[in-house]
Amino acid sequence: MNYSIARISSGRVRSFLSTLISIVLLLSLGACSTAGPNSFRTASTAADLPPPRYPDTRFMVLSDTHLYDTSLGTSGEAWDAYMAEDRKLLPDSVETLSVVMDRIKSARPDFVLITGDLTKDGEKQCHEQFAAALGELNKEGIKTYVLPGNHDINNPAAARFLPSGGTESIPTVNPEEFARIYSASGYGEALYRDPSSLSYVAEPTPGLWILALDSAKYENNAGKKWSETSGAIRESTYQWIEARLAEASQKGIAVIAAEHHPIMEHIDGMKDKYPDYILDDNWRLASLLASYNVRLLFSGHFHASSIVMHRWKEDAPAQLRGKYIVDIETGSLVTWPCSYRSVSLSSQDDTVTISTARVDQLSSYAAEGRSFDVEGKKVIERGIGNIASATMKRYHVAQRDIDVVTPEIVAAMMAHYAGNAHFEGEDMLSTKGLGLMGRAVVASYNKFVHGLWKVKAPPNVELMEDNNLTIRADGSWMTIPSVEGF
Repeated sequence: MNYSIARISSGRVRSFLSTLISIVLLLSLGACSTAGPNSFRTASTAADLPPPRYPDTRFMVLSDTHLYDTSLGTSGEAWDAYMAEDRKLLPDSVETLSVVMDRIKSARPDFVLITGDLTKDGEKQCHEQFAAALGELNKEGIKTYVLPGNHDINNPAAARFLPSGGTESIPTVNPEEFARIYSASGYGEALYRDPSSLSYVAEPTPGLWILALDSAKYENNAGKKWSETSGAIRESTYQWIEARLAEASQKGIAVIAAEHHPIMEHIDGMKDKYPDYILDDNWRLASLLASYNVRLLFSGHFHASSIVMHRWKEDAPAQLRGKYIVDIETGSLVTWPCSYRSVSLSSQDDTVTISTARVDQLSSYAAEGRSFDVEGKKVIERGIGNIASATMKRYHVAQRDIDVVTPEIVAAMMAHYAGNAHFEGEDMLSTKGLGLMGRAVVASYNKFVHGLWKVKAPPNVELMEDNNLTIRADGSWMTIPSVEGF
């Protein structure tokens, strides 16, 4: 509907302007302000030391597996409502994970790293099922390392879906139970455990440490309907991290870091639109890691295949000058295109090679002549579209405007999920023929959608190849052909 302010009463003008302001402010989901990358100084003793060379190592990275035991229900009104506004292929999570487990056994990496959101909503039985799957890899001599995501611990949304239409709460896990269940996947063999969190250090191969960081805020979940989405490093954990990094530096041990929440914006406008999907005080952690020559951090959370870098220049503090860190975000196994990573570290030339693979077919689909890739993509597109449409309806955007804008938002999100987004067309978000409220949506989301299409890099961030590349010791990088595995 096109409004003419001259034709409506002053009361309706105030009401309309209030709604217009609300849509711009609330769609932004709140800005997240943090200090910049040059704001932090550490007590680093490694400032003048060259980074230790990586040992020859091959590993695989999974994230956001969101394993869901379908015995907990896949029907009823509550289930349908959940799935209508979700972006996960939950009914296929067990089979998708099984496919990847078989591929891991065939590839035989030195270890597997899983960067959080192991389960749908922290259901205890889903954790136990996931741990059992990892146990099969351990029996094959393949080490596994996990860390928690925002869905995994003290989650009030852990539930069984009843065919009658409702839900009933089921046990979730507390931090101690999480560490016990995954004792064989990092916590039992950790060199160090942080007393204040579920962070730990492990040595999967001589000369390489994994700094597995717990960024989930599960202590904030009490009394809530859903788990806390945002992430942070606890104050005491920063001290623990620096002590571990100082020891590694003194011993000449290379360190790779991992946590659930990204430490850099992967999309221009991400802090404005989705501040919960980047670590609180992100540059503080990035600076601390880089000052001790940590060059790689593996993350997840946004379900996208995306890799970005920050380089500190001559205006940076001495401990950071000339250093860099790469944030390697891995997609979700339950969000199209259902991707995971293979990583090779080379001692010969100190390079990192990353390749990305995907699960595009399942046996259950093939047996019925169906395509998991095609159908899975449609499910995720529908979920994103439903969320976008419902959001705009709450702010009284005309349906015809919703019908125009929603497909454009969906296309941008899907391109970002897959990585290496490249727009071909005229307008990423068209304003042609839109009413005033539709134009307000476009104004609010224009920067973010351009960011999804990689038109512009976020502040202080260098965009990289998202799926298949080799990173040299000096931070330069090159695209490599797409390969399966190593």
